[in-house]
Amino acid sequence: MNPLYQNGLTIKSLRAYFAPYFAEMTRPTADNFFFLLLAIISIQGIQSIRFLYTWFLKRINASRHLNSYYYLLSEGKMSRSLLNQVTVRIALSCIPKECSNYPIFLIIDDTLQPKYGTHFEEYQLMFDHACHNGSNYLKGHCFVGLVISVPVEVEGKLRYLSVPVGYRLRSKNENKLELAANMVEQAIQAFPKETKAILLCDSWYPKGAIRMLVSSDSQLELIANVRVDTALYDLPPAPTGKRGRPAKKGSVLNYQTDFELHTQIGDYMVGTRKVITNLFPDPVYATVTTYNSDSASSYRIFISTIMPEDILLNDHELEILCPELPEADRNRLLPYCLYGFRWAIEVVFYEQKTFWSFGKYMVRTKNGIESYVNFLAIAYSCVQLLPFKQEKYAHLRGESSQVKKQLIGMAIQQEVFFYTFVLSIENRINSLALIKAFEQWIEKKHNFL
Repeated sequence: MNPLYQNGLTIKSLRAYFAPYFAEMTRPTADNFFFLLLAIISIQGIQSIRFLYTWFLKRINASRHLNSYYYLLSEGKMSRSLLNQVTVRIALSCIPKECSNYPIFLIIDDTLQPKYGTHFEEYQLMFDHACHNGSNYLKGHCFVGLVISVPVEVEGKLRYLSVPVGYRLRSKNENKLELAANMVEQAIQAFPKETKAILLCDSWYPKGAIRMLVSSDSQLELIANVRVDTALYDLPPAPTGKRGRPAKKGSVLNYQTDFELHTQIGDYMVGTRKVITNLFPDPVYATVTTYNSDSASSYRIFISTIMPEDILLNDHELEILCPELPEADRNRLLPYCLYGFRWAIEVVFYEQKTFWSFGKYMVRTKNGIESYVNFLAIAYSCVQLLPFKQEKYAHLRGESSQVKKQLIGMAIQQEVFFYTFVLSIENRINSLALIKAFEQWIEKKHNFL
């Protein structure tokens, strides 16, 4: 075994954490994979793979050339679906028994990443509804991301921990719904048979492949925002006893007049009822909200394939999960409250782009780009989940992912320094080696502080 794994306590702990990811890899691939993850965690600002190699990877093992890491990204024989499933299993294993009744969320969404230069595969001009650069169009890549959110305990209080499962780079001829459905289906395969997940998504996704997957998978439920022009029908009327096929739908409902918007939550009026839609064969639970009942554009509609009474939480658990809801309406408004957890994926996107160098890839192939962003997702998940997997890091549970990354990264840097320091002493017992190692340490500290 490499002495780097034996002598460094932090690196040894990370090796144990990442061990499940190595199951289907050869030893050289696993080593390169592990070294690259260490580099991602320990370097605060990543500029490129070459940057990681110059400032970290070359110092661990100078015999491995830069091309070996480019090969790992673009041609490495790794199943990203299996890597994603490992992340799901680790996240599920962090749920304490006291929180086993609380729902588990899978959150799907896409994000745009601007890139400058036309040599990247799948580089395209895309519509940008958020106008990130002041224009309705953006040149770059579109990534479909999947996040899992699990209940954990931090200082005796319930908290949902959200980590990215993986990303897929969308090609021009690929359907976002099919990519998302494929990712969700693979994630559900990592769930125990009796464990259910609630899929949260915005109004773009509750159709097509996602709708078919939710309808066919008994382990998956859906809470989503839908378009305001979605057809809503009342429940089927009671059989009349007359000849002919009984009606499958009731009368058409108007979201502005047929929902009793009597409950106020913040600045919004909210109403709920069971309805039939063209999206699913069974009744769904619909919630309508409005900020200004005089303006049609202020209405929003949410649907839930799981009924509030089927979410088995007692009054105390409901109060902990949704403290902002009125006590008398907590059960009725529970699906609407749970949709609020969808925002976690936006936080993950923001943190990965701002602090984890999500858009700093300098590889051109689609496979290489996907590998890079999925490596970032695995590293991000690691610093979030490690304090819940290994007790000696429990003091970091309440910290942000950036603080965890910085503290764990500093520990890795120190262990790598002493590792290279010892190698220098073994090879050349003279003061020049000591001075050189010390200068390298000072240089690294100067560049990262």
